[in-house]
Amino acid sequence: MSAGARVASFGALLVAIFALAVLAGRALDPASEAADGAGHTAPAHGGAHEAASATTGAALRLVADSPTTLVPGRRARLTFRVVDEHGATVRDFETEQARRMHLIVVRRDLRRFQHLHPAQDAAGAWTVALTLPDAGVYHAFADFRSGGARHTPGVDLFAAGRFEPLALPAPSNHAATDGYDVSLRDDVTTLRFSVAREGKLVTGLQPYLGAGGHLVVLRAGDLAYGHVHPANEDELVFATDELQPGRYRLFLQFRHADRVHTAAFTKMVAP
Repeated sequence: MSAGARVASFGALLVAIFALAVLAGRALDPASEAADGAGHTAPAHGGAHEAASATTGAALRLVADSPTTLVPGRRARLTFRVVDEHGATVRDFETEQARRMHLIVVRRDLRRFQHLHPAQDAAGAWTVALTLPDAGVYHAFADFRSGGARHTPGVDLFAAGRFEPLALPAPSNHAATDGYDVSLRDDVTTLRFSVAREGKLVTGLQPYLGAGGHLVVLRAGDLAYGHVHPANEDELVFATDELQPGRYRLFLQFRHADRVHTAAFTKMVAP
């Protein structure tokens, strides 16, 4: 794979887009704690909502056909379509990393995270089972390739109720998840992760949907979005452009012992 195909552009909107795959099905940021139920109230919205693609110059939009307000903790079905500039439903999507559509759902305080794979029906609409674990405003990124181009349109989702946004953990190069200890080494243009368990380095990570691991990068505030895969399937080494100043949440996904695990990191990039 060429560097141009592996390295995404982290510009004003940090659109680092590579092949996206890994069904994690995790409703909670593994480094998070439960909200205390006090504070702000999530707005109540419903009906059809739409958002333009984040891909520069793209005219595709995401239109939600199911309500975008969900009851916290209750399983629901989210149905949406991708439409072109004329409002026609897009039906043709390219298979990449064994999937034609990937959906990243994150609460706007970056403390809740899910990676899902919707199914398309004969009319071109996509449906996925979804649970928003607690109150707040979430954003769903539809990540797909169509017409030879990468697109990431999105839509806000709402879990009505009282909530208090959680502060991000302090920046750290270490994270724990499911009994694994994950370390990060950063050399500006490369992010290198290692996984240990019970003090021993884990080798032989299992590939999942054609990739050795996956990294979703989100910037606090504007939710600038990027997603990359490792250059080498045997190592969790991700090539990226230099990140713009800001606070980021990194969600690393890897597979071991026949399970997908998610480790979350906070990273600060100084001006």
